[in-house]
Amino acid sequence: MALLDAISARDIAASGLKTQRICMNVIANNIANAQTTRTPDGRGAFRRQVAIVRGEALKQTVDPSKYGVKVKRVAQDPSPLRMVYDPTHPDANAEGMVAYPNVDVAMEMVDMVVAQRAYDANIAVLQSDRSMTAKTLDLLAT
Repeated sequence: MALLDAISARDIAASGLKTQRICMNVIANNIANAQTTRTPDGRGAFRRQVAIVRGEALKQTVDPSKYGVKVKRVAQDPSPLRMVYDPTHPDANAEGMVAYPNVDVAMEMVDMVVAQRAYDANIAVLQSDRSMTAKTLDLLAT
């Protein structure tokens, strides 16, 4: 089987849809926890999460089932927490500083727009694939 015969635009677009859905869920979780100063396990402020996305290069030796993109893992952002002086807060340290999550809501919204546009692009690929398949069937029927 030739390389181009094994590549399915539908499968690649579907992998993109799944990946962007996971990315949007991670972003939504970050926004929801933007003010969480204590995690359920009590280990301090929430840390921003980032979806690590990976794709396979198109080459003869790659398994066709690996084409497209996948979320390799969801990692914590190691950037420092935001420290705010508020001695009345229950999570304030001895100096009156409270550790807030390293989540910038404006950046999360930008990331959400990017993920949504990538999701929409994959939907457009699926619609084009469906349209081309329908036109092919029409041509074969005549």
